[in-house]
Amino acid sequence: MKRPSFWKLFGFGFLLLVLRKIVIACMAMYIVWQNWEDVGFERLINNPSLQTDVSQMNSNNSGLILILNKHALNMTYNWLCNTQNLAGVHENSYIVTLDQEASSALKKTWPNVKQINIVVPGLKDPFNYGDGYYQLFYLFRANLARAILHYEKSFWMIQQDTFWNDNLLKVNTKNDDDILFDRASDKGPLVAGGYYHAKPTTNSKNYFAKLAKDISWWYAPDNAYMTSLCEVSGLAKCGRLSFDLITNWQWLQGTSSGIPPKFIQFDGETKLGGKLAKMRTIGFYFLTDDNDQSTCNVTSVENTKYILESRISQWDKVASSSHKQFKMYQDIVDSFYSTRIGAAVMNHFILPYAHYCMLSM
Repeated sequence: MKRPSFWKLFGFGFLLLVLRKIVIACMAMYIVWQNWEDVGFERLINNPSLQTDVSQMNSNNSGLILILNKHALNMTYNWLCNTQNLAGVHENSYIVTLDQEASSALKKTWPNVKQINIVVPGLKDPFNYGDGYYQLFYLFRANLARAILHYEKSFWMIQQDTFWNDNLLKVNTKNDDDILFDRASDKGPLVAGGYYHAKPTTNSKNYFAKLAKDISWWYAPDNAYMTSLCEVSGLAKCGRLSFDLITNWQWLQGTSSGIPPKFIQFDGETKLGGKLAKMRTIGFYFLTDDNDQSTCNVTSVENTKYILESRISQWDKVASSSHKQFKMYQDIVDSFYSTRIGAAVMNHFILPYAHYCMLSM
């Protein structure tokens, strides 16, 4: 019996991966369809907690918006310890809690930090990159941005898996950009999506309305889709923050510029549970070892200066399979953006279909 050729086996394997992605996409978007009313724009703008706190946002400083459920409490406590001595940060922070347990725990441990409680039953459990509940989170975040802009407030959308070596409120946002995004690398315009600043302009409102509408039915990572909207739609003027200002998992490989980054987002990990443990391994854990989650390890925060200035690669210590896959895909994206034709293909086709193109994840 003749054995099938390598290319036939390769084609069959490729077809199986494609079919697997289609099944995952259908399952994910079915979850979004089941829960979309809980994260809808109308529900958010009518939420009393959001109405009250957003109306009280300081007009001189943009609000800092974090989102969490009970499974991200320790990560949030770690960020609060990291930033407690940065002027104005806690005073301008608004933590959006997605379940009652997170709300109660945060009020008990950090009572002075403002909280917006929006209970979303579909987002009370852990969710991981690419699954349906993560897609639901993307939709919630897009509609939350719309809701804040609806009340004519500027804001920073931020994430608590980030080390702050400086104060984000000092970043200059007084420019012509409607939205200012972080970057996934220093070689192209791909949005990272964890950090962005939005102004309450008509352009920004239209941009997030389009984003929310599309990802309510289309299976795509929001950062890739946001990049495509910026580069193709012309809905809003999108700026980019310097990659040296807010960097990401690529910092683990060691810095080449010699300048310590201001903000390091420890993303690239598809599983939520192990992220804080890896931050602890390389010196970015700022809680004491007792059960009091409001007591911070000040010495640990101070020691990060040496870690940042050492420029020692941490890749071998904490790089997971997901980090390595993201590195591979980032290298592909950067190569496409190195040519005009490649950039057009990336913006018009690959990014809107990014989840389908990342066959290994």
